[in-house]
Amino acid sequence: MSVSGFEQISPFLDYKNKKWWQFLGIQILIFCAIQVSYSLSNFYVIAQDRVHVLSFTAAFVVTVTLRYSWRVLPTIVAGLLFYYGFFSKRPWEMAVLFSVLLPALPLLFCQLYRAALKRVAAYNFTVKLGYYAAFIGILYPIANTALLMLISVMLGGSSDFSFEFVAYSVLSAILTQMVLTPLLSLGLSYVLDGENAPYIKLDRAMMAAYSNPLHYRLWLMVCALFLVAGISAQNPLTLNTLSLMLLCLVGMGLGKFGLLRPMLIGAATLLVCVENIISRYNLGFISREQVYAMLLVLFVLTMLTFMLGAHTIKNYVTTRNAIRKERIDSFTGLYNLAQLKEDVATQTHATLIYIDLEPTLSKLNGLGHQGRAQLMKQLSQYLAANTEHLKRAYLPPFASGLLCFAPKLPKMESELSKLIGLLDRFYFYFDDSAVSLVKRTIQCASIYGNHNLDPLISKLCEQQGRDTACVNWITHNQEENKTLNQLSFIQQCFRENEFELYCQPYRALSDNTQNAHFEILLRLKPKQGELMSPAEFFPLINEFGLERELDKWVIEHTFKALKNHIEDWNSIGRCAINLTAKALNSHGLAEDIQTEANLHQIPMNKLCFEITESDALRNEPIAIQNLNRLREAGSTIALDDFGTGYASFDYLRRLPLDVLKVDGSFVKNIVESENDRIIVQAISQVASSMQLVTVAEFVESEDHIETLKVLNIQFAQGFGVARPLPLSDHLTMLSNKA
Repeated sequence: MSVSGFEQISPFLDYKNKKWWQFLGIQILIFCAIQVSYSLSNFYVIAQDRVHVLSFTAAFVVTVTLRYSWRVLPTIVAGLLFYYGFFSKRPWEMAVLFSVLLPALPLLFCQLYRAALKRVAAYNFTVKLGYYAAFIGILYPIANTALLMLISVMLGGSSDFSFEFVAYSVLSAILTQMVLTPLLSLGLSYVLDGENAPYIKLDRAMMAAYSNPLHYRLWLMVCALFLVAGISAQNPLTLNTLSLMLLCLVGMGLGKFGLLRPMLIGAATLLVCVENIISRYNLGFISREQVYAMLLVLFVLTMLTFMLGAHTIKNYVTTRNAIRKERIDSFTGLYNLAQLKEDVATQTHATLIYIDLEPTLSKLNGLGHQGRAQLMKQLSQYLAANTEHLKRAYLPPFASGLLCFAPKLPKMESELSKLIGLLDRFYFYFDDSAVSLVKRTIQCASIYGNHNLDPLISKLCEQQGRDTACVNWITHNQEENKTLNQLSFIQQCFRENEFELYCQPYRALSDNTQNAHFEILLRLKPKQGELMSPAEFFPLINEFGLERELDKWVIEHTFKALKNHIEDWNSIGRCAINLTAKALNSHGLAEDIQTEANLHQIPMNKLCFEITESDALRNEPIAIQNLNRLREAGSTIALDDFGTGYASFDYLRRLPLDVLKVDGSFVKNIVESENDRIIVQAISQVASSMQLVTVAEFVESEDHIETLKVLNIQFAQGFGVARPLPLSDHLTMLSNKA
């Protein structure tokens, strides 16, 4: 699309194909328009000098000459001659001289302008508009003024032209070509070319790219108020002030609100200002020098606004080209997902279509990047030429296929069947060979304007076509994002410290005077949600491999709580902290724990670290090394859930242990189950022989406690002893007792 506003784009008429009466109709319209333009120009005549400060006729002549070149020259001459001979009552020799010479200059400068444009790149709009300002906006008005003065002298007029007269004559002609001619050119393009006129397209594109509807309405309302106030103003100072402010608003609106609207408002402002200047001069209120000064100010403002418009167009086109380059794949020429999202956003309901080319490409291993690109390009062009709705194809990342979308149609299945038929008839031409697609399978999904396309496109491209169907429909719902949402949730819990430390005290069964031991438990309290137990959130920790981070969080915050609440360390027994197998398998765990304990001044002999027997120790030598170093520092090691895994007794032989925690599955029914009592008794005897302390879990009643005492179990833990409670509450209670 050409974006130069005042160059000849294409003749309205192809004279070899159009009928002669159409050509004649254009000529008649031009002839009549010249007569009307003179009537409009008469509102802007300085009576004393008979000079048109703004000439609609001159602007119209340049406009049609730019578009039709020499083809309209006879009509322009005839129109001028008719006006000069019958309306202005000039002598016929003068009328003929004016009518013949005056149209020659616009033709000359329009030809020079076109010749200059041939040397300019299509996208260099600043230079194009600069050429327009130079040839049509400045040089032509100067030459036209000189020609008029020459004709005046030739016809016996005065040759004593003052500087002010020459200056405002030139400035008047410049204002005409810089304001009226561009406006008439846009209007003529719209009348003849409609919505396809290049400038109308550019205006709409810039409006859509930059405009905020609320801002646009506010800007338009303010401009309208200023314009009405200026027209009705009686005080020249008020009018000039409002006009200056209006021109500033025009500059602000250029580009943001298109081109046409700011130009219309700017032209209306100029017309009001010039009419006021002429009226005051004709009434004798201002001098010729003042007219010149005022026109000079308008000239400067007009040129600045014009160049601002050129710069705005340049920025827009440069940005648009950069975006276009960014959104088009250099190999295939296809648009990427960013463009797809923008295009789909205009649809309320559409069907996304993925054409999988992998079956074909896998059979053509020797194609290379160039051949693959050619296949995709040829197929996209084939679809654009043979379908109504698939005019644009998109290239999904990391996939071998094409993405398209079509609006939701009443008979979508029928349309998709037609698409399969088109794919059957497609041939890929490469190196003098023609190859059809190996497998014609398309994946489809219904989408809406606000649909999240990324996961859906991933699912479409990952689907394998079924042999039994050529069209596969893919469903998509919020469950597809479940994993991503879960990861985001658990990461937020770490960032926001949403975990809460609880604890559950032990009860010594043989010696009630022992200080209270307790195990650290963990709960999760999201900002929006209820308290969650480890059974609810720990699977997420395992799934995303965050066990090491969780252990670090628990140790750090447990040590902080102990430091803040405990002054007399003899008032408590051991604090048991669970360590995951992943943490135990990592180098430097013991050193990290000791460093953290030293930082918070926590005695290591007050800590017990529990490992879960059912968790696999994948790097057992490192785990044993960590456990030994913790024991050497004074801590004890407990094996949790003993009896549930395949390696229970093997762990007893290999791991450095101090405590066995009997799994609750053997304890909860121990009062009624003889088998459970036998198993627990056996564990107790083994532990006693190895000088290990025993702890029974899931102790729910006094009957459980009495049974465990008989079996020589040393500690009990469960609801029958104490329910879990916040760690801070338990430590406060212990501190108060001390």
